[in-house]
Amino acid sequence: MRRNAMSVVIMLIGLLLAGCTAGAQDVGVEGLVPNASIEDGAGDQPADWGYYAWDQENSRGWWADEHAYSGERSLGMQGLNSGWNVTVPVEPESLCSVRFHYRAEAGPSRAVVYVRYPVDAREQTVLLYQPIVTIPQDSRGAFVDGVWIGGADDRGWVLADAGNFIPPAGVDQISLLIKLVSKEPGAMLWLDDVVVESKPQREVEDTARVLAQFDGGALWTDDVNRKILPERELPTATADAVALSAARGEYESFQLAVTPEDATQAVDFAWTDLTGPATIPASALICRRVEYVDIQQPMGPFGHKGLNPDPLTEQLPVDIAAGANQGFWFTLQVPRDQQPGDYAGELTLRAGGEALASVPLTLLVRDFEMPLRPSLDVRSQLRTNLVLPRESGDPQDVLRRYYADLFAHGSRCAPGVRVNVAVQGDAAEVDASEYIGELTYLRDELGNDRVDMPILWISHRGEHVMPPDASWQGLPIFANEELTQLNPEFVTPFRDFVTKLVGQMRDAGVLMKPTVRFIDEPRLSDQRTVNGIRAVAELLLEIEPELLVAQTVSAPHPDLLDVTNVWVLHTDAWEGVFGQIELARADGDEIMVYNNGVNHPDHRPIRVRLWPWMLRKYDVDGTYSWWGSVCWRNAMEDPWTAPAGSSGVLLYPPRSADEHGPIDSVRWELFREGLEDYEYMRMADDLAARLEAAGKPAAAKLGRDAVAGALALVEHWSAVRGANDEPYTLDVTAVAAARDALAEAIVNMQAAVGG
Repeated sequence: MRRNAMSVVIMLIGLLLAGCTAGAQDVGVEGLVPNASIEDGAGDQPADWGYYAWDQENSRGWWADEHAYSGERSLGMQGLNSGWNVTVPVEPESLCSVRFHYRAEAGPSRAVVYVRYPVDAREQTVLLYQPIVTIPQDSRGAFVDGVWIGGADDRGWVLADAGNFIPPAGVDQISLLIKLVSKEPGAMLWLDDVVVESKPQREVEDTARVLAQFDGGALWTDDVNRKILPERELPTATADAVALSAARGEYESFQLAVTPEDATQAVDFAWTDLTGPATIPASALICRRVEYVDIQQPMGPFGHKGLNPDPLTEQLPVDIAAGANQGFWFTLQVPRDQQPGDYAGELTLRAGGEALASVPLTLLVRDFEMPLRPSLDVRSQLRTNLVLPRESGDPQDVLRRYYADLFAHGSRCAPGVRVNVAVQGDAAEVDASEYIGELTYLRDELGNDRVDMPILWISHRGEHVMPPDASWQGLPIFANEELTQLNPEFVTPFRDFVTKLVGQMRDAGVLMKPTVRFIDEPRLSDQRTVNGIRAVAELLLEIEPELLVAQTVSAPHPDLLDVTNVWVLHTDAWEGVFGQIELARADGDEIMVYNNGVNHPDHRPIRVRLWPWMLRKYDVDGTYSWWGSVCWRNAMEDPWTAPAGSSGVLLYPPRSADEHGPIDSVRWELFREGLEDYEYMRMADDLAARLEAAGKPAAAKLGRDAVAGALALVEHWSAVRGANDEPYTLDVTAVAAARDALAEAIVNMQAAVGG
C-alpha cells in the first residue's frame, strides 16, 4: 500500500513540476536576456544578438522564420563551428540559471554554452561552460555518455538546462554565447526562448559555536553537515556542551575545530567513559584528523574553490599553525545492547599531553535499535586491482579491512577475488574455492545477504550497443547478425560453467539473491541490442531460474520485463520514464538507481547526507554506487592532489607504506548518516502501517507526519551534469529537527503497538 500511495504522490509531483515547467516556458522569455524570444529585429538581423563563425567557409547563421518554439522567429545555425551571442545584464553575486529551447537536425552536434565576462581588453573569465549533446528533432530521448537525456517534443524542440553561474562582485553584465559544434557541414541548430534568470543566493544560518576558550586559542564546533573551512573566522555564538542522540547500534558523528593564536604542537584529545543508566566505554568513540584537498576546478557554482575538508586520517597528534583552523572528526558507535537513557562524559583538548580545555559530552540513547543490515540495498564498487598495489601487507588482510569498512557504512561489495574458469571443448573447469571463501566471510562476519554473480561481462566498447562479435573465453556468443541466436559452441561450455559455479555456491550456502548483470548501460533503442540481451538472459534463466537478471539502462524496456528482475536506472532518466518504471514494479521487479553527481567533495556536505532521503522519497529498492569507493585512476589516480571536484572517490589511498587504508572521508561518514536517517523513515512507516492495521490511526499519524516532514526537505533528484542544482534544504537545523521528530515518533509508536 505504501509503495502505491508513494507512486501516486510522485506522479502528482511530476504533474505539478510539468505544470511549473510549462508556465516557465510561457513567461520565461521575460528573463534577463534582451530579445529572449528572438522576435525583435529589422531586416535580416535580430535585435541585440550577434553571429560569428569560427569556420566561415562551412558555417552560416540567420534570423530564422521556418521554425520557432514560440512566436514566429528563432536563431538558425548550420555548419561546423559558429554561434550566437548576446550581452545580458545581471546582478553581481546572484545565482543565475541558463535555459533555452533548441531544434537539431542533420547531426550529430553539440550546443556549447559559454558565460563569460571581460577581465581586461584581451582576457575573459569563463563562469559557465556547458557542452550539450543535442537531441535530434525526431528523437524522443537517449542515453548519452552514461546520462539520460530527455527527447524532443512533437514539434522537434528540446528544452536544455545549461546550469547555473554566479557573477562575482562588480560584474553587472555577462556575455552569453551558444555555439553549434559539429563535424557534419549540414548540421543545423535553431535556438529560441533563451532565458537567464537571476535570484539571490540562499541564505545559510551560521551554526558554528565556541565551546571553550583556552590560553591563546579556542575550541569550537559546527554541524557535521557544514564544512569547517581553514579560512573562516571564529564564531561569535557559544555552546555549553557537545550534545548527541542516537539509537542503539547507531553511529553518530560530530566535529570540533581548534584555532590557536600561536603555533601549537602535538594537539589531540582524550575522553572519558560515558556514564548513565549503564556505561559506554571510551573505546566506543574514535577521533580522526580532518585533512584537506585543494580543489581549483569545482563542479558548478556551488562547489568551494580552494581547500576542502574531506579525508579523515589517523595522523594524530597534529601540529597546528598560528591562526589556522584544524578540524577533528569524532564517531561514536552506540552498543546494540546499551540501556536507553541520558549519558554524560567529558572531552579534553590537549597539547603535548597537557590539558588545554575540557567540554561536556552528552548522549541520549533512544529506546530502539538500528537493523543489523540496512533495509536498502546499497552496492559500492571495490576495485581490488587499484587497492592492492597501494597497500602493504597480506592481500587478504587488506581486503578484509576494506570489506569491513564498506559494510560498516551500510554498503556491500563483491569479493575481491576471481572465479577461475578454463574451457576444454564442451566442458568448463571451475575453481571458485577462493571466491566462495571470501563470500562466506562476507556472509558470516559482515552479514552479507546478496551476491553479484561473476558469470559474464560484455563490453559495449563505448558505443552502448551489444557488439555482434561479443565473446566469452574466446568463443563468439552470437550466431547471427540480428543477435537473436546464440552460438552452440558458446552455449554448451557456458552452460557447464554456470551450472558448476551455481552448484558450488549452493553447496556452500552462499547463493544469496544471485544477481547477474552482463552489459553496462545498453542503448535499448537499438533492436539488435535488445535481441542480444534477451538471448543471453533467456539462457541464464534456463540454466538457473534462481538467478536475478539486472539491467543498467535508460528505462525498463517492455520487451525485456519477462527476463529482467532488477532495473538500475540513472536518476536523470526518472521523470521521463516514470510510466515504464511503474510497469516494471507491477511486474514485481526491483527498481534501483545511481547518480554520479551526488558526492562531489567541493560541494556542501549536506548534498551526500540527503541522497538517501531522495532514495526514500522515490521509494526505490537500492542504489548502485558506480562512482566507486576506490576509483583511483585516470585524473583521480591521486585524489589527494587532483585539482578537479569531479571525484567520486569516497575513500583515499595511502600516501606511503607506513599509512594504511581504508582512509575514510567526511562524505563517506555522512552517507552512512543518511542511510541511518533512511532507516528512521522506514521504521516510522512500518510502525504506522501496523498501527493503522490495528485500528489506531491517531497513533500512526505521528509517524506519517514525521516522515512527510522529513521528505519535504528534499525536492527531486539532483542533476548530474556539472552538479548545477541543490534541490534540497540547506537548513541543517531543519534536518536535525526532522531526525529528532522521526526518533520520537518511533519510540511513541513502539509503545502504542506494545513494544
